[in-house]
Amino acid sequence: MDGSRIIIAEKADAGRRIAYFLSGGNVKSHRSKGTSYLEFEYDGAKTYLIPLSGHIVEADFESGYSDWSKIDLSDLIDAKIVKNVKNRIAYQTLTSFRGKVHEIVIATDYDREGELIGVEALDIIRNGDESVKRAKFSALTRNEIMDSFKNLIGVNYSLADAADARESIDLIWGSVLTRFFSVTTGRLGRSFLSAGRVQTPTLAIIVDREREIISFRPEPYWTLHVVFDKDGKFVARYPENIKDRNTAENIFNSINGKNGRVVSYRSRDESIRRPAPFSTTEFLREASRIGIMPSKAMSIAENLYMRGLISYPRTDNTVYPRSINLKAVLKKLENTSYSKYVKEIESFDRILPSRGRTETTDHPPIYPVDAPKEDLKGDYARVYDLVLKHFLSTLYRDGSKTVTEAEIDIAGHIFLANGQRTTDRGWTQIYGYEPRDVYLPQLVEGEEVKAVDWKMEEDETKPPPRYDMSALLKKMEDLNLGTKSTRHDIIGKLIERGFIEGNPVRPTPLGMAFIDAVRSVNSHIADPEMTAKLEQDMDRIERNEMRKAEVVEESKRMLHEVLSHFMNRTESVREIITKGLNSGQDIGNCPFHEGKKIMLMKDRFTYTIRCEDQSCRINFKIKRNGSISLSDEKCPVCGLPMIRIIRKGQSPEIKCIDPDCTFNRENDDYGECPSDHGRLVLRQSKYGKRFLGCSNYPKCTVTYPLPQMGKIIKTGETCQYCGAPILAVSRGGRRWKFCPNMSCEYNKKRKTSEGTDKKERRTRKNASKS
Repeated sequence: MDGSRIIIAEKADAGRRIAYFLSGGNVKSHRSKGTSYLEFEYDGAKTYLIPLSGHIVEADFESGYSDWSKIDLSDLIDAKIVKNVKNRIAYQTLTSFRGKVHEIVIATDYDREGELIGVEALDIIRNGDESVKRAKFSALTRNEIMDSFKNLIGVNYSLADAADARESIDLIWGSVLTRFFSVTTGRLGRSFLSAGRVQTPTLAIIVDREREIISFRPEPYWTLHVVFDKDGKFVARYPENIKDRNTAENIFNSINGKNGRVVSYRSRDESIRRPAPFSTTEFLREASRIGIMPSKAMSIAENLYMRGLISYPRTDNTVYPRSINLKAVLKKLENTSYSKYVKEIESFDRILPSRGRTETTDHPPIYPVDAPKEDLKGDYARVYDLVLKHFLSTLYRDGSKTVTEAEIDIAGHIFLANGQRTTDRGWTQIYGYEPRDVYLPQLVEGEEVKAVDWKMEEDETKPPPRYDMSALLKKMEDLNLGTKSTRHDIIGKLIERGFIEGNPVRPTPLGMAFIDAVRSVNSHIADPEMTAKLEQDMDRIERNEMRKAEVVEESKRMLHEVLSHFMNRTESVREIITKGLNSGQDIGNCPFHEGKKIMLMKDRFTYTIRCEDQSCRINFKIKRNGSISLSDEKCPVCGLPMIRIIRKGQSPEIKCIDPDCTFNRENDDYGECPSDHGRLVLRQSKYGKRFLGCSNYPKCTVTYPLPQMGKIIKTGETCQYCGAPILAVSRGGRRWKFCPNMSCEYNKKRKTSEGTDKKERRTRKNASKS
């Protein structure tokens, strides 16, 4: 194999695309005797591409440290870390080529993890005499790949060292803290208590916000506003909330029934600024706003990158580099659903994209690099659409609006009126939302304006909102918790391990108790400053300002100090966590017993919702066949808290915590049973399957199956064939009616009618083409 080269790719899909572009499509695949690689000719040399599947080796402690109960945790901090092979096929393939090639090219993702994966492969395959190069690309497109291989660079060992330091530090901190809390509380096996240097302060942010909400005491205030009429109605408001009722009433009485006089009127034009290009964090925030969880959004983005549809999705950059040929990218997007805007942008004399505050040289912001050859489905289509419309918005023109302000004197009291009129929607029409206009006519200083309504309203102060996924990602970024590549994983782990739930996010009783236990000890592991310091040190490794060994040793010193604090408070930690788990989750104040809380308890099969006062009537059980979270709404019938029940594939269900409440009975009632005139009630099987059953069960055993996906809607109609209620199901933008009696003639006729309609649509479509 003299004169040949090896290329190392991070994943199989990426490897196949690289091989295809470099070879012109002439690739041979080899897989035998535990090895797997691609073979082709490139640049006059026989070339072998080895596709990995992430890390070939993983960090672990040397043997002898596996017994959680017996190992001294202080010794574990200083235990030797070894690298064990986790990908046997990749390892054997690499070793089979050792010493047999003259050039090695690393073509993994160009970031910390990718560089470490490449260096791990080098350590296995390198014999010492080979030329080692690095291909740096940000999109799996022909031009990017060909250009990167024509302009190979050196391997960035500092970048790999930063990732290696993170891996060692996370292993040590995660193992030591997880073992301490799990052994201390007796939660071993699958119910172990996970802790980590980024996970714990992130959880603390969520718990702190929940504590603010729980301790919040609303205070009443009063607002005043007056409706005026000049060529249309507009509203002026008293400029501040009034905390004293008497003061509010005095002002209201003095203005009631009186007109106003314009003191000042100002008008100015403002731009509606285009968004900055997508960084990873902003992309994940936008994805969460359209209902896609960060971990899922990142997984989809990585898939779209591997398919050559978007650029590399892990980046802090918010400035398009000059090297991107924007007109060439737009050309590829001409046949997308945004073709109108693509062609308009192409007609601009100059394309001047928006710019964000962060400019880096590793990767460009996330942008579409090609249009899909086939229609994408589901969330894949939604994520690609998000990236596409955001990219086009950054290239389009700013919007514009006229903002107006007026001060109006009513009986010596100044009221403020504000208006806004969009004069050019600009980029917002691509994003698909309409800026909200507020009417305020042109006014003249000194003129009298006619008032037609005067109102004084009572309200109360609101607690701070819980973090939704978008706000939590931003908070983590602001506090330097995690990186662009890890924040979504941290949130995912907190959900998976039972510390948080829902969106907006709330901590579970376990999450609350865990942070209470951590805070009972002067350890600082819940403080973001400690983690941010380590993140900054890893950045310094990447810039070659610190050595990997220095940072790892400093982290060990910090952890020894933390552990000593915990070891001195073992009993206290156990008691706090156990008490928190047994008390359940606080979901609101009991309306019947002042000062008492309503608690949500979970066991293997049921949720129990009860008041702290054992004599209270609030003591309900619900089958645990879905996930339950507290809704911010109160029951409109009885005022008790509402819960949201989510079952796989079904629309979220809002219920009052009282199973016998009229609200639940009316929502679950789908009509009259045709057998005995009882009521057909929505029920759930023990496996979470929904169906309709007669309220007179077991006297009447009538049951009807229901579609398990989509939202079931009452129509108020009755089946003319069997007497059952006609229902509708809404799913994926479609809505159709059905009789729950599946053998009914109604359903047979509906299917026949739908088949005829489809044939007619196909005929019309074919006719239009010819």
